Amino acid sequence: MQTPSEIPLKADWAGRSAAKRRSVFGNYKGERDETKANSRAAGNGNVTNAATSLGEGNSRDQTNRGLGTLQSSIDEAVARSFIYRFIAKVFEDPSEENWSRLTEVGLQQALRISAKALGRALQASLEEAVQRLLTRLKPEAYHGFKLEYNGAFGHAARGLCPLNEIEYGDLKADPLFQPHRLADLAAFYQAFGLEVSDDAAERHDHICVELEFMSVLVAKEAYALELQLEEELLTRALNAQKSFLREHLGRWTLSFTRRLERMVSHENPLGALATLTREFIAAECARFGITLGSEELLLRPVDAAAESLCSSCGLNNLPPGALRTESL
Repeated sequence: MQTPSEIPLKADWAGRSAAKRRSVFGNYKGERDETKANSRAAGNGNVTNAATSLGEGNSRDQTNRGLGTLQSSIDEAVARSFIYRFIAKVFEDPSEENWSRLTEVGLQQALRISAKALGRALQASLEEAVQRLLTRLKPEAYHGFKLEYNGAFGHAARGLCPLNEIEYGDLKADPLFQPHRLADLAAFYQAFGLEVSDDAAERHDHICVELEFMSVLVAKEAYALELQLEEELLTRALNAQKSFLREHLGRWTLSFTRRLERMVSHENPLGALATLTREFIAAECARFGITLGSEELLLRPVDAAAESLCSSCGLNNLPPGALRTESL
C-alpha cells in the first residue's frame, strides 16, 4: 500500500487529459512545493525514497509539534495538503468534468490514505468522515449533488448558506469589518506571492480560495521539511497556517458547516462534505492550539452598501464557485 508521501499531488487533479490542473491562484506553480521535493527520487515518482535518501537516523525531533519523526512530519504535511485541496475541489460549482475526477478510484484511494496518515487520535473520526463522503461521491450521484448544491448556495453571491467568510459575523460590527477582512485575506495571499487567477470568479473570502491557500501553505511546509531548508522558511509556513486558521478559516467554518448540514440531506454528498470539512478544520485548529469559531455566527444583513464590496468585479450574478467567462 502506498504511504501518504507516495501520492503525486500535482497529477491527480488534471485527470488523464492534457489539460493542466487549475488553481485559483493563477501564478502558483504547485510543482515547486508539491513535487520538487521528489527531485532526489525523480526516477521513482514519489517522495518516500527522497526522504529515505536524507539518511537513516537523520530525523530530527519534532515532538514539540506532535508530529513524531521527520518522515512522519513529511507524510502528515503531504496528506494535509491533499485533504485541503480535495475538499476545496468538492466545494467548487458542480461540473461533470470535475465530478468525474473526484469520483476516480485512484483519487478517492489517495484521500483514504491521507486520512490514515494523520495522528492516531484523529484517524477514527476523520476516516469515518472520509468514508461517509466517498460512499456518496459516486458518478451516478452527480445530478442529485448539483440540485442540492444549487438549493443550498443559490445562483447569486448570497444564498441561504453563503460560501463566503465575510457573510458570517457580528451583526453590530464596524461597517468596515467586511472590507477589512477582504483586505487582510489579500495581504495573506500577497505575502506568499499568490494572486487569485483572472479566470476565477471566487472572492478572496470564498471557501474554495481559503482551503486552497491552506493547501499551498502546508505544501510549503512539506517542501521545507523534505529538502531540509532553513528553519526560518518552515517556521514562516507554520506561523502563517496558525494565523490564517485563527483569523479566517477556523473562525467561520463551524458555523458554515452546521448551517449546511441543517439544510441538506445526510444521504447527499453535500451533507457528508460538510461533516468532513468540520472534522478536518477542527483537527487543524487543535493541531495549532486554536479555539474553533462559534457555530452560532449569524449572517450579516444584506444591504446595498455591503453588496457594493464586490459590485466592481462583476461577480454578483454568477453562481458560487463558477469560472469567469471570456466575455467578462
